[in-house]
Amino acid sequence: MERAITWYSRAANASDPVWSPQAHLRLGAIYQGEHGERYQHLQKAQEHYRACAEQGVAECSRELERLAQFPALAIIAAQAGSPSEGHRIATGITERGAITPPGPVVAASPSAGTSAEVLSQQAIALYARHEPSVYKITVYEQLAGDLKPLSLGSAIAIDSFRAITNYHLVAAGGIPVSINSEGEFIRESDVLIWRVARTDPRRDLALLELVDPHQELNFTNTMKPYDSVQVGERVFAIGAPAGFDKTLTEGIVSALRRERGVRLIQTTAPVTYGSSGGALFDAQGRLIGITTKGVQAGGHFNFAIAADEVQAFLAE
Repeated sequence: MERAITWYSRAANASDPVWSPQAHLRLGAIYQGEHGERYQHLQKAQEHYRACAEQGVAECSRELERLAQFPALAIIAAQAGSPSEGHRIATGITERGAITPPGPVVAASPSAGTSAEVLSQQAIALYARHEPSVYKITVYEQLAGDLKPLSLGSAIAIDSFRAITNYHLVAAGGIPVSINSEGEFIRESDVLIWRVARTDPRRDLALLELVDPHQELNFTNTMKPYDSVQVGERVFAIGAPAGFDKTLTEGIVSALRRERGVRLIQTTAPVTYGSSGGALFDAQGRLIGITTKGVQAGGHFNFAIAADEVQAFLAE
């Protein structure tokens, strides 16, 4: 591999309009971790992707965007080893992709206003901010030219062309499809077709990518670490229960649990068929989990996969 890096570096530094950008692309992939952690250096990957993106290679632009969004900048900061950057890694990611600490969760006091109207306005603002980034997913099986629905769920977009959903929604194969239309009539451009890029059965996570490179997603990339989530805090889920797209439900954190080593958030916010793969937010609008299942056994217990597990999944 060292020899390959040497030759790719020579080609990248040459002035050849064909081989130079392709060499930068290959070096970007190597340093992004294509050949293991030994050669991984995300800052160098970013430099090479930027170099070939400036030469007009669309694939490099996409890979550069991956590194600029959730959660790759956290990994770059970790490699830099700065204490201040390390602190920011543990606390969240801003809308622009820069890592910054989320503000402290401050309990409302009577003087600050704890009326139902204030709480309602908080929910309204959260929904308006994050509803566009949650998509209903229908997985279809193609049979003799016809499409047969296999499963129904939700997904949360994490950048302009990728989204996270549950593995169990795509485990049987098929074609994931979303319809992103607010009006009565559906245009061809409103239909989003996904490919399954990666899966993690243990975490029950799957990474989706848009098939059409010209389509773009609204996305959320602010998150709150699992260790900062508190039992009793107010949370909101957005998903497609029973196929009702972009539905907001409310609850509290009931418990913090682990199942087969996976960090889970138990909540009273309902998670029913169609909600799987949706988003769970704290009251400040930070993503804390991916809704995954509801269990009815002497009660109704609902669970979300902690956002930290999503970061770990994407970083592997």
